Amino acid sequence: MKRPQPIVAIFGLLIASAACASPTTSPTTQAIALAPLHAVDLNGHVIDLQSADRSATGIVFLATECPISRKYIPHLNEIAKTATVIGIVSDPTLTRANVKSFADEYKVAFPVVFDSSGELARWLKPERTPEAFVLDTKGNIDYRGRIDDAFVSVSQPNAHVKSNDFVDALDAVAKGKPVSNAKTEAVGCVFEAWDHHASNDKVTYTRDVAPILLANCVGCHREGQVAPFTLTSYTDASKRAKQIAEVTGSHYMPPWKPLPQAIHFAGERGLTADQIDTLQKWADAGAPEGDPSELPPTPKFASGWTLGEPDMVVEMPEAYTVPASGRDVYRAFVAKIDVPDNKMVAGFEFRPGAPTVVHHCILYLDNTGAARKKDEADPEPGYKSFGGPGFLPTGSLGGWAPGAMPYLLPDGAGRFVAKESDVVFQIHYHPDGKEHVDKSSLAIYFQKKPITHIVASFMVGTRDINIDPGDAHYQRTATFTLPIDTTVIGVVPHMHLIGKQMSVTATKPDKSVAQLINIDDWDFRWQDQYRYAQPIKLPAGTRIDLTALYDNSAANADNPNDPPKRVKHGEQTTDEMCLCFITYMTSNPKDIQTIRQAMVEQKMRARGGILKRLLNR
Repeated sequence: MKRPQPIVAIFGLLIASAACASPTTSPTTQAIALAPLHAVDLNGHVIDLQSADRSATGIVFLATECPISRKYIPHLNEIAKTATVIGIVSDPTLTRANVKSFADEYKVAFPVVFDSSGELARWLKPERTPEAFVLDTKGNIDYRGRIDDAFVSVSQPNAHVKSNDFVDALDAVAKGKPVSNAKTEAVGCVFEAWDHHASNDKVTYTRDVAPILLANCVGCHREGQVAPFTLTSYTDASKRAKQIAEVTGSHYMPPWKPLPQAIHFAGERGLTADQIDTLQKWADAGAPEGDPSELPPTPKFASGWTLGEPDMVVEMPEAYTVPASGRDVYRAFVAKIDVPDNKMVAGFEFRPGAPTVVHHCILYLDNTGAARKKDEADPEPGYKSFGGPGFLPTGSLGGWAPGAMPYLLPDGAGRFVAKESDVVFQIHYHPDGKEHVDKSSLAIYFQKKPITHIVASFMVGTRDINIDPGDAHYQRTATFTLPIDTTVIGVVPHMHLIGKQMSVTATKPDKSVAQLINIDDWDFRWQDQYRYAQPIKLPAGTRIDLTALYDNSAANADNPNDPPKRVKHGEQTTDEMCLCFITYMTSNPKDIQTIRQAMVEQKMRARGGILKRLLNR
């Protein structure tokens, strides 16, 4: 199978605020906090600056009328063949059509974003065009300045190019090395495009709003997807302008539960304060349409399997009829992975059979037959499954939620699937007023390269849950100390309906603390599996701490008991859980057993402590 290359994607509307110098790079390096935002380039591709597929991002501010900008296009095209190069055109006097015409005329071979609101220019503050920036995966600006020394000044070219500063910076950052010369003087036209247009507050759909909605919303808000209406046209958006402003202003949309933190996740969703303000201004102005020539192309979504032809497709063995109304349905379906030998999975792609009602799916593995027995005991297709899958899984492939993009693990890395395993589709259905028939399917991609790393997971959590009726601030904690150096690649927090907050931190032996995830508004309906933009290396002795809060009061609208009842640990809707799965990657299979043994030993000590406290009461 030929795997698609990572898209050389484009800079989204992504920077929250300027911060301080990075301690790991030159003093001239500026660190910026990246917001989880996306943009649509001139060709209608939705892109994300934070990508696990690349370690260095090159950004170049261009001007359509600057002769030096124009002269650098062929050279930038060459650079883009081996590195991520992003063009930004930021000029309030231009239209998107103007910029597209410029890109076509000069045969620009890398993605270009039209910064129609000036947001990117305000954040990165270029002084010249062209001016280049290099960002690493942590949001550090590791380089800013000239592309090379081909020009001494605007009027004086250099007879001999001796310094390729931009390429050298991209190469250094990609290799994780410091940039030797982190700031140089850019030579080109003065960047002044927004200086005389600061009071330009006229917001239109085509120029300002469509880029936000197309980049951040239409993944779900399009025909045939789980969202209740489409947002792919002016008509779609204008009649909902005030509703859009309200749900984005409250941060209900786009749906993303983790709070901002230094360690970023792949595929984060959210809007900047400027974008939210733009949507509010548009609604307040009566949702004006604007010039049709300003409208960006609608993103194109793959009709086939996104990752290419799969090695295997597994389908739910029976169709399930989702009722038109009633409470949400949580059900598990057991299907055979027909492989005679053990396999390593590099990736998967879940395809909902009834996308408008499939809210999310978690994919468990079982080679013990336990899930199949539960299925046989239930007369309907599959079996009821709320919370955990109802058995001890022998592995997991991951999960899916609307808008999530499939991905492949690096060459040589995989998730272990034992021969004759079943895959268990644990699906959350959300009735939408109309009966649907679902028969979801799963494309599986096996690892073709020799295995060098195994993906596995361990759990931090507690079963010691006993919540009094009416207790609105019940707290549970759990901890686990890593016995070996561990490379963490993701987290999966889990509670039920009365869970409200969960925070997971990693305290290293040097006492530094890393926030792994922090959700202060837990909602079981929006639970997700979170993959980090870059792997996190935690040394042996790192203590992982989990803190969870629960609200078992009558004021909690999600409380399944009215009046509130005592809640303990369990699988049922009215029970609770307190756990977080930590996904990691290792090159040594013995590490998995070492971590499992440490979990058992630390759990036994914890139970001993609980028993001791009870005896001393």
